[in-house]
Amino acid sequence: MQRATTQRAMTGAEKVGLLLLALDQTRAVELLKKFSSEELNTIMRSTDAMVTISAPDLALIVEEFEDRIGKGKPFSGRGDDVKLLVGSVINDIKSAADSAGTEQSKEAVWERLPTVNDDVLIPFIERQHPQVAAFILHRMGSERSTAILRSFPAEMRNHFLMRIFGLKDVSFMVVDAIEESLHQELFEADKGRAAQHIVLASILNSLDRSQSEEALVHLAQSQPKDAAMIRKLLFKFEDLTTLNPKALTVLMDGVPVERTVIALQGMDTTFQSIILATLSPRAKRMAEAELQSSAAASPRDLAESRRAIVDSVLRLAAEGAIELPST
Repeated sequence: MQRATTQRAMTGAEKVGLLLLALDQTRAVELLKKFSSEELNTIMRSTDAMVTISAPDLALIVEEFEDRIGKGKPFSGRGDDVKLLVGSVINDIKSAADSAGTEQSKEAVWERLPTVNDDVLIPFIERQHPQVAAFILHRMGSERSTAILRSFPAEMRNHFLMRIFGLKDVSFMVVDAIEESLHQELFEADKGRAAQHIVLASILNSLDRSQSEEALVHLAQSQPKDAAMIRKLLFKFEDLTTLNPKALTVLMDGVPVERTVIALQGMDTTFQSIILATLSPRAKRMAEAELQSSAAASPRDLAESRRAIVDSVLRLAAEGAIELPST
């Protein structure tokens, strides 16, 4: 059989397809899943003109596989076989994508990146290799990257700009690694950190103001940024009336009337009137009747009801449903 190398030079896509055929199918499929859709399509298109070669021909393509392939079973690589192999992987990838509704898309990472606070994003970029940092700045868009670059010293800023200017095509494997790093370090870690802030704020909200302030001062000595975030979440039951009317209505819509009645016991009539005004007419009448006739709640029930309402405030604020008043 005439060798492929004497007929014409093989393309890179053809060589990839033939090497994949030489592997065990399970291993080949796993490797193909790491290819982008564009690369898979390139391999598929290359099979239309792919020549058939033998094991010795394959050895000429990549010498480091000579012993493993040349001593194995007789090898015959055909374009149709490559097409079948790649086609099966494309179907597998499509099926996996359809069932992965909760998995964050790559584009979503880049869409969310410009919304990350400067105090989180700037230190993250500083920790990266300059070439990685340049790629991230490039993908963020000119407006956001300009704002970030202004925070760097002139020498570093100019260095990043030169790297951005010299950016070329980046390997999809490198992009995947960057996206995974962004997701894990900025979004997943930030999500967990935010949950910790809410938990600690909930605890501090249950303490006296002097006690919570003392705890925050102590935390600020080692974790100043965390302390600042938690301070924004400090919110007492007595602060309910500082919420804007819309936020207060959203909050009270989700609080059972029974809990509202218990929590309002012992508060002054002005405070009670503001809270009751957010309820529906029927719920308001029920609450007013209960406040006038019901027996006094135990200190424990009173504290638990108020703490539950405050926790609802923190949860809604974290979800972006309401805004806490500026401190």
